[in-house]
Amino acid sequence: MKKLTLILAAALIALQPAAAQLGNLRNLVRGAVQNEANKASQAAASQAGQAAASTPAAAGKTFYVSATTGSARADGLTPGTAMKDLQKAIDTAEDNDQIFVAEGNYLGNMDRGYLQNGKFGDATHDMGKFISIYGGYSTDFSERDIIKHVTKIQPTDQKFTAPLFNVNARRPYGYTGPVGNVVIDGLVFDLGENNRYCVANVEDERTGTPNTGVLTGRFLEPDANPSVPTVGTLSGDEYGLHMDVEGNVRVSNCIFVNCRDYGICALMGKGHFEVCNNIFIACRYAACQIKGNVRDADIDKVSLDFHHNTVLFTWTRTKAFEDMGQGFRFMNGIRTIDVHNNIFGCNSNCAVERVYYESNKEMESLKQSNLYDNYYFANRRDLEIAASGAASISVPAARIEEAEQIGPKYEGNKELPAGNDDFLNAIDKAYLEGFMNLQIISSQSYDANSTANQINRLFGMNQQGSEIVRPNMYGNKYPWEKAKDLFGKVAGYGAQMPE
Repeated sequence: MKKLTLILAAALIALQPAAAQLGNLRNLVRGAVQNEANKASQAAASQAGQAAASTPAAAGKTFYVSATTGSARADGLTPGTAMKDLQKAIDTAEDNDQIFVAEGNYLGNMDRGYLQNGKFGDATHDMGKFISIYGGYSTDFSERDIIKHVTKIQPTDQKFTAPLFNVNARRPYGYTGPVGNVVIDGLVFDLGENNRYCVANVEDERTGTPNTGVLTGRFLEPDANPSVPTVGTLSGDEYGLHMDVEGNVRVSNCIFVNCRDYGICALMGKGHFEVCNNIFIACRYAACQIKGNVRDADIDKVSLDFHHNTVLFTWTRTKAFEDMGQGFRFMNGIRTIDVHNNIFGCNSNCAVERVYYESNKEMESLKQSNLYDNYYFANRRDLEIAASGAASISVPAARIEEAEQIGPKYEGNKELPAGNDDFLNAIDKAYLEGFMNLQIISSQSYDANSTANQINRLFGMNQQGSEIVRPNMYGNKYPWEKAKDLFGKVAGYGAQMPE
């Protein structure tokens, strides 16, 4: 019997100098003064977001929903006659209507665990509606504060195969009339109470528990059957928010936490998609992936702006850390993509990926992949780009201007500056410390006298061995309540305090 043990210490992120900077959390440098340029950038982004939200194609009705004070049979047209079920309000609403949602947990009709505006994966036949949804209201709708009045989609023991929220908003092919707005604002998407995890146990390396402060052991992939106690219900590949949309689209002031298959995964038709002022934390696969969904001739009519988001702890597809694990992905089918004023930290593959190319050289030459004015820390890679003759190239923040795939805007990418203790202290300490000390133990064994290998030799077949991969942390549950603490900690970068 032969056994090989490989230990990859320091969290797969020793490539980055920020890892050393964060090694001792208590001794991080202190006290940088926030500059006026950052404040101006924040104000400009806020004005742009407000403008996008205030230009509906036509004025519609307003519906009110409250899980605690609403009624199942109410019409929802006034705060005093609020509906109880958000799904009913979605079903009742028409194009250009808006829905105000009070604090509470909204799980669809009869608490099935998810919501939908149009059928998932079938926007061709079920095109959905152009509606706007705003969470964060008090139960009497006298106040809106998304941090104080949490509106969430947080299933527990429900079993389902759908995104937490699917949104379709398309028009038939050849339609030339006005399109409406789609807004998702002020919702918490959390799968942490539904995911399957190993029960936390720092004494048992099989559980993937890095320290006593982390809530659970490692996340369990769909086919995992560990020989340790588990907690939770599902581990299938369900998205947080899935969208197949066009027109004027905005996702803002939301929290995506513990999503087991993307925070946002979307297809975009003709129009503009804005993703701003969100927290993405402990999501798997990627925090945000948006593809264009148009003919080649219409790619110039599609644009995307991903700004002022905080993106932390995105996890790979498997516990072996083989692939995925990106914060943001530049995808095809979109002519202009702007990624700016975000904070990317502790992403297990890369903060940003740019490895896809358009179908012909002319379209690729016209593509604008702008990546500028972002902060990075403790990512395995800050930017991953494709390379001829190599799997990919890792680009640190300070050298992004050298990546020809990025541009025409590429300035201002840098490591998280010193003096941002308030931000770093807002991250769950146990989770951050666990990630900074991430280890993967890989054990391989081969028994020449096993029955299987004796038979294989008899028939001239390959010999077989076994491999066990045990990370001491992988996709563990992040405390969703603490995700709220990350708003507004770095002026001008990352998610700002919602207004």
